[in-house]
Amino acid sequence: MRKHDEPNEYGFAGDPTLPEPPPKGQADEQDRAEEVAVPGDDITESVSEAIYEETDDGHAEENRR
Repeated sequence: MRKHDEPNEYGFAGDPTLPEPPPKGQADEQDRAEEVAVPGDDITESVSEAIYEETDDGHAEENRR
């Protein structure tokens, strides 16, 4: 083994491998998965409105008038 491959004082050997960023302007796999799995921009308004209406009876009556 070369010295480079031997464990260091922390028990790690060799150079670390880091994730490489996607090419500029392109979404990576995680970005595409989040767009499909977490459509927060699509449902936030509807959910907020429903919570607002259900948390206080006065709000529901105001909106019906």
